[in-house]
Amino acid sequence: MDDGGYVMAGFSLLLMVPAMILALMILSIDDSSVERSADRSLSESMTGALWDIRDSIPVITREVLNGTAQEAINGTLPPDLDARARVRAGVQGRIDRLCAVHRNMNLSCRVNSVEGATDDPFCIEVNSTVDIRAGKIHHTENISVRVPVEDLPDPLPFRVLGRLQHNETSIEYGRSLMEYLSSGNREAYDGASGPFLIRRCPYEPYTIHGSSGVLYACLLNGYYHESHDGSCYLCRLEGKTSCPHLGLETFIIPSGNFEEAPVSVDHVLFTTAYTGEPHNGSGFIIYLDGAHRKKYGVIQ
Repeated sequence: MDDGGYVMAGFSLLLMVPAMILALMILSIDDSSVERSADRSLSESMTGALWDIRDSIPVITREVLNGTAQEAINGTLPPDLDARARVRAGVQGRIDRLCAVHRNMNLSCRVNSVEGATDDPFCIEVNSTVDIRAGKIHHTENISVRVPVEDLPDPLPFRVLGRLQHNETSIEYGRSLMEYLSSGNREAYDGASGPFLIRRCPYEPYTIHGSSGVLYACLLNGYYHESHDGSCYLCRLEGKTSCPHLGLETFIIPSGNFEEAPVSVDHVLFTTAYTGEPHNGSGFIIYLDGAHRKKYGVIQ
């Protein structure tokens, strides 16, 4: 080979080196792109799983609460029930099954607590910790959701008095409440009735119940009100007529008209009944003491 041939061969070799380097760079870029795409896919999958858990907790909790309330209605709950522990365990079991559906990742959700919301007795607060691992990605997140108890059955009358007749909206107490009361013209509650479902009273502030027609509408619809003396929903499941939490109270409508009779507020009737004077709410006769008259704006 002459000198020209060597020069051409060397020149060709020099041209191949950059081409090889460029090819390696392109392969490296492609590999990186594939890796980033895989990571992005895993991230999107994890986000979907996280939202699945987040969206499912309120639905599952309401179903567990409703199921527990139905047990109270049927009289199958133990007398020493720990409602918070029972509901938490019920939610945890359902969540564990939901996590198992996401087989492409290591997904777990620990239900840390089930408590009544401190500022709203019409809500249950569920606190959980979700842990997701997929490939090299690991994510942990605390989730707190509020679950409304509105339109769930009120378990308290059944926990206190046992089996009662009811339809989809109201409870018929028959002679049960009268026989439960020990004194104070208890005959006023022979055939009493009360609400079956928890429904938030829309008439606020409560003092406007003294206005024309408001108390009638409240009693007709069986609304519930915030109360520092009544029990919260979880304690109602336990059969507690009062508790240290922000709770609920509603009116039980008597059937008789006397000069005085036990106050027509559920936690009063179920705890230590004391007497009040009758008030005619456009056809509904209820008995109120001074404190409840003031609370609801009912002037004697």
